[in-house]
Amino acid sequence: MVINTAKCVFGSDEVIFLGYHISAEGLKPQPSKVEAIKSFPRPKTVKELRRFLGMLNFYRRFIPNAAKYQAPLNELLTGAVKGFHPIQMFTEQIEAFESCKQSLCQATLLEHPDCSAKIALMTDASDTAIGAVLQQRKEGSWQPLAFFSQNLSVAQKSIRHMIANF
Repeated sequence: MVINTAKCVFGSDEVIFLGYHISAEGLKPQPSKVEAIKSFPRPKTVKELRRFLGMLNFYRRFIPNAAKYQAPLNELLTGAVKGFHPIQMFTEQIEAFESCKQSLCQATLLEHPDCSAKIALMTDASDTAIGAVLQQRKEGSWQPLAFFSQNLSVAQKSIRHMIANF
């Protein structure tokens, strides 16, 4: 095995690796990637919207209630639309697009798991979505490890009372 010393970092308190900024405090999105998403122009086609959502979803675990922010944008993808098919964004979708970008800019620092800490999974459900946060109790407060959220499909909405009480 050969190590390329030009690509190695030794004795550093923090590192940028695979799109993440990893430090002793925890994990957060790489600032240059956040800036790229923040400056992403308003999508005009299905392909551009899918590209934006793909970039955003890479960091989804940092964003509480991500599904809520993305729901109006995902509605534009329903049906058999593909590629360069134009999309028309109305006020609701434009606000959702900006909210998605803003939510990533305010992304939560995710703590490193501590095996000695108490772990809790907090869940929530509404008529349209479900969400969760995995967190640990350290130094008297709950610190997030990851977030999850998903909009319910039509079939899931019909049985949401069972999902919400699970």
